[in-house]
Formats: sequence, structure tokens, C-alpha cells
Amino acid sequence: ATNPNLCLPSGTGLDWGNRDYDVNLLIADKAWDANGQLTFSPLNKDGFVGDRVLVNWTYKPYFEVRARRYRFRILDGAVSRYFKLAIVTETGTPVPFYMVANDGNIMQNSVLFANGTLPQQGIAERYDIVVDFAGRAGQNLYLVNLLEHQNGAEPFREVSIATAISPAYLGDPGVGKIMQFRVVAAT
Repeated sequence: ATNPNLCLPSGTGLDWGNRDYDVNLLIADKAWDANGQLTFSPLNKDGFVGDRVLVNWTYKPYFEVRARRYRFRILDGAVSRYFKLAIVTETGTPVPFYMVANDGNIMQNSVLFANGTLPQQGIAERYDIVVDFAGRAGQNLYLVNLLEHQNGAEPFREVSIATAISPAYLGDPGVGKIMQFRVVAAT
């Protein structure tokens, strides 16, 4: 389903541009050594997969959003990891959203993702989505990765939302909740 009347969110609160509700999210996995230093081996021929997923260089960040629409420009900034991202409630219920652009190209019509899950996202690929947080004040929502890797050669498998958010899941540490959205009233 498309929504031809979907307006792209913006704002006026910043003196350098109307970007209050248009947010860049750089998602990448990283690894640390025993001394707490970032580590990477360029000699790894199977590709590099880190053990922590960062959003804008922060591990499991939260973002306070108003109960209104936001545009998120999501970039896969990983070296070898692909992502399959979903937005869900605390209980794992998918939150629908619209895709409005991919790799910098505005789409002719927005596309509704009622299941709250994006297609697989490759390295350096960008998806722009519009999420409507209206009516969700007081809720916490989560950006979740559903795509498992065993190495950097290729994705291994997709797991269900229930599996990804379960505290009992012990697979790929890059799977699960990677960011929290804290919804506050739009005043």
C-alpha cells in the first residue's frame, strides 16, 4: 500500500536547517579487544563481523521522540554485516512505517511496511523510512536486528522478532534490540 499524501517530516527548531524530525542513523558493528580498544583485522578473508552493533557510534542508545512523525535515514555502515531491521513494541508487536527513499532516491510513492520489518539491507545501503509515533506517548519502541551472521562472508539466517528480543537468545550478539525510542507527548 502506498500513501501519496505522506508528507516528509521537518521542522524549524534548528538554525542550520529543518532537520528536527529528519534523523540520520548510522548502524555498524564493531569489536573490542581485551584492553577495550577497537580491533579489526584487514587480513580476515571471510569478512569482519563485530560483536556489538552501534547506532551513531553508541551502543544500545535511546532516542527521545515526540508523538509525531519522524523520517529516519538508515545507513548500513558495517564492513561485512547485513541488517534486517524491524521496529517493535516492548512485547514484540511490529510497528508499521513507510519507506520513502532508498540509497538517496526519493521513491515515487511511499511503501507501507505493515509488518514493521525492512528488507535485508546491504553494506553502504540506505533506507529512508517515516515512522508515526502519534498515539504512543509513554511507550518504548525498539529498533531490532533480525539477521544472524556466523562470519562476515554472508548472512546466516533471519530470526523471528520473538527470538531476537528474547533474553534466552544466545546466538549472534549483533541480533536483537539495538536502539530504543522513548516516546513523549508532542507539545
